[in-house]
Amino acid sequence: MATQPIEQAVQGYTYRRPRKTAPDSEFPLGPEQSKTRRDESPASGSVMRGYLRDLLADAVPDTTGQLTFGDVETRHAELLETWNDEVKADLAALGVDTATVFRLSYDPAGAATVVGDHPDKDMINAYFAANPDKVEQLGRTLQFGKLAATAKNRLSERDMNRPLSTDAMAWWYSTNMDTQSLFDAGGIVVGAGAAPYKGLDIRV
Repeated sequence: MATQPIEQAVQGYTYRRPRKTAPDSEFPLGPEQSKTRRDESPASGSVMRGYLRDLLADAVPDTTGQLTFGDVETRHAELLETWNDEVKADLAALGVDTATVFRLSYDPAGAATVVGDHPDKDMINAYFAANPDKVEQLGRTLQFGKLAATAKNRLSERDMNRPLSTDAMAWWYSTNMDTQSLFDAGGIVVGAGAAPYKGLDIRV
């Protein structure tokens, strides 16, 4: 339903509020950066914002209850580094050749499998089949990667470092990205090297 937005300033941000739904606030960081909101039922929108709020709570750095988009980037890097270190150690203990780079595809249904060739492909696939917690951690890491990339692509450095509540940030994401993409298949490139492993949104 089309509504006439009311724009107000809040700590340097603007938010748009439909006239008939005062509790609902959308937080585009500028009118030109706001994407047209997709039609969705209030229930599904509410559920998704709740999911985003709970996900983002994991990135709050202190007890203030506020975070920045930079904190989301930091949390993604932490999750990726921890996951890679733990998985690499586990695979090495099983005798897997961790010096050979491979692509790993994540299926939101709860699976992670090697894409392409690797000398220990079957062993790696068996490892993830036997360790659903590592698959779940991978999915969460990829979701934070998508959140971090969305903000980085849309916001200035100044806006990246402005604090928001998890509610406000959930609103921003729900209006500035296709939130269903959080549940799309994706993956990462896994390999040895001195530099931190890079998380990539690969689609297969």
